[in-house]
Amino acid sequence: MMIRTRNPYFRLVDDLLNDARPWLTSGGPSEARGFGLALDVEDKADAYIVRANLPGISQDDISVNIHEDVLSVSAETAAENRDENSKMLIRERRFGRFSRSLRFPTNVDGDAVEASYENGVLSITLPKAEHVKPRQIPVNIGAEAS
Repeated sequence: MMIRTRNPYFRLVDDLLNDARPWLTSGGPSEARGFGLALDVEDKADAYIVRANLPGISQDDISVNIHEDVLSVSAETAAENRDENSKMLIRERRFGRFSRSLRFPTNVDGDAVEASYENGVLSITLPKAEHVKPRQIPVNIGAEAS
């Protein structure tokens, strides 16, 4: 019976590819470094609800745009000034500009989109266009359909 052991170089390549996967499959290097904007998107019968955590960001630094059923959300944070005599041991908080855009599978009513920002959570309600909302069709008894 022959037992095969995995070549350690293959494991190294697998580890490198797994580390690079977010960069290769996302919006690019900014998302791989953690600058991407994580969103929750809920599909309701009459609207899409989008939520994003943006703690510590001023409402004035948030931009929400809709164009041809593509929602774009962007925000910007400034780096904190620090004392020249100090050095950073760990820096994990992000700063700079980050954004996210997504297209919806059905048309939305761009004129009725609403956004609110409370306790660091951005909530955006995108009503579905009237012609794509489900509607009940009445069934007539004894009359021919026209």
